[in-house]
Amino acid sequence: MARNITPRPIKASGARDAHGRILDPSSGSLYVHMHRESGLAHRHYVLKVWQVRFLAVFLSRPMLALYLIGLLTWGWMASQAAKVPMLQQRIGELTRDAERLDTLTATLTELQARYAQVQQMLGTKTANPVLGDSARQKKDTVRRAIAPATR
Repeated sequence: MARNITPRPIKASGARDAHGRILDPSSGSLYVHMHRESGLAHRHYVLKVWQVRFLAVFLSRPMLALYLIGLLTWGWMASQAAKVPMLQQRIGELTRDAERLDTLTATLTELQARYAQVQQMLGTKTANPVLGDSARQKKDTVRRAIAPATR
């Protein structure tokens, strides 16, 4: 069988134009033959046309850009998810602080009422007016109704 070994003129501006696109599905199946540099071990793979088309689509620049966007989005969501336990702990600390402040506010109101009562018993006028029951019924910082101070 005679082979045509006449060289064909190649009008190419670069290696891609000279040899064609490696993942062009119109060129048929893709043969991959791998050899070790020092040894006899080798592998031979044949990628069918649909596999070449699949590779061409999934390794294209727009798909690589989508992969990068997806990876960055996933990284941002993972960093936000990692903050959740820390934020829950901080919310717990702030809730405990708010409850302590509510307790201190109730104690201060009660002590001011006692101070006003002592001042009244001694017959002197108080500098600070005593808060009435309506002021004590306001909501606390944890959004619960404050029970009026009882004796």
